[in-house]
Amino acid sequence: MKTGILLVACCVLVSAGSARAQTSGTASDALSGTWTGQMGPDGGKLIPVTMQLKSDGKGGMSGTITGPPHPGTVKSATFDAKTGALKLDVAVQDEASTPVSFDGTLVDGTATGRVAIGTDGRGVFRLTRSAGATAGTANDAAASVRKNFAEVSGWIASAADAVPADKYSYRPTESVRTFGQLIGHVADAYNYFCARAAGQNVQWADPIEKGNTDKATIVPKLKQSLATCTTAYGGANQVGPLVDNVAHTNLHYGNVITYMRMMGLVPPSSR
Repeated sequence: MKTGILLVACCVLVSAGSARAQTSGTASDALSGTWTGQMGPDGGKLIPVTMQLKSDGKGGMSGTITGPPHPGTVKSATFDAKTGALKLDVAVQDEASTPVSFDGTLVDGTATGRVAIGTDGRGVFRLTRSAGATAGTANDAAASVRKNFAEVSGWIASAADAVPADKYSYRPTESVRTFGQLIGHVADAYNYFCARAAGQNVQWADPIEKGNTDKATIVPKLKQSLATCTTAYGGANQVGPLVDNVAHTNLHYGNVITYMRMMGLVPPSSR
């Protein structure tokens, strides 16, 4: 019985730890995937195990295991991206709901370590993530970037439409952009980042922000740059500039919220 519990526990540990390690710096659901390898008690036979792991998108995780005699449920997990250290608590689905604690390390996509069950169960593990899971995660990340851009760019476009023409010259203080210049800056950024994503070696330029910034001029230019970006987000382009564009747009949408509140208007994301 102890051997069966040990094998299950080891499997859960490595799968969860490896997934968390590969999440650092990525977008959505990077914990999900298929993990395979071997584990077993000290001095005993190593048994092959496969695990399907899924993130809830909020730092939690769940997993299913095939191979060992008893499945296990992940209760908590931590991963230190700087040191690669893993720690996991698991409940084995046996009659006693045996608690198991783990300590391991992730190096170059492979997790290894030791597991303890009560005072007398000890073992080792070694698992890695399958290539198919990595491809699926990349697809999930690209979809998340597209979704995030569609959301924040939609708010920017709605704000540009909602602010009256006579407020495009408004600025909270003389040291910052007018509302029209702010929207023009976002449009310039769309043109820059999305051209870079398409492989064009363009340099930053701000002709929209530095040109006429009245509403009648700015709104059509914003829509034109947004159309270019929407095409870029839908194609097989370099993801780095697209992620940077989402971050930049979110940054300045924060400015838009402040401007609109000071004008007595409700921002699109609060409607």
